[in-house]
Amino acid sequence: SSAQGKFETFLKKFPEHPLRANAVYWMGETFYAQAKYDQATRVFAESYKKYPKGPKAADSLLKMGMSLGQNGKTKEACVTFKQLKKEYAVGQTAILRRADAEMAKLACK
Repeated sequence: SSAQGKFETFLKKFPEHPLRANAVYWMGETFYAQAKYDQATRVFAESYKKYPKGPKAADSLLKMGMSLGQNGKTKEACVTFKQLKKEYAVGQTAILRRADAEMAKLACK
């Protein structure tokens, strides 16, 4: 997609830009929207790993779990959602509710 290309260009041109964490996350969203769940998982994992305190860290874990779930990797998805709930137990109500809904959908134990 053209959005994906723009994010890739931005990330190459501005490796230290303060909005880099957001750009990585949104690039993951472009893959997710195209049902490219392997690439989405990889980008969301990178986003979370590089920017664990960034503005999109909780969202990245949520979308990583959703990407894994869409790819049939239920066990890994459930582990990711549990990690999200453990790490971001406070102040991320909407994201945690969505994680609960996804966990219910996947019948996580």
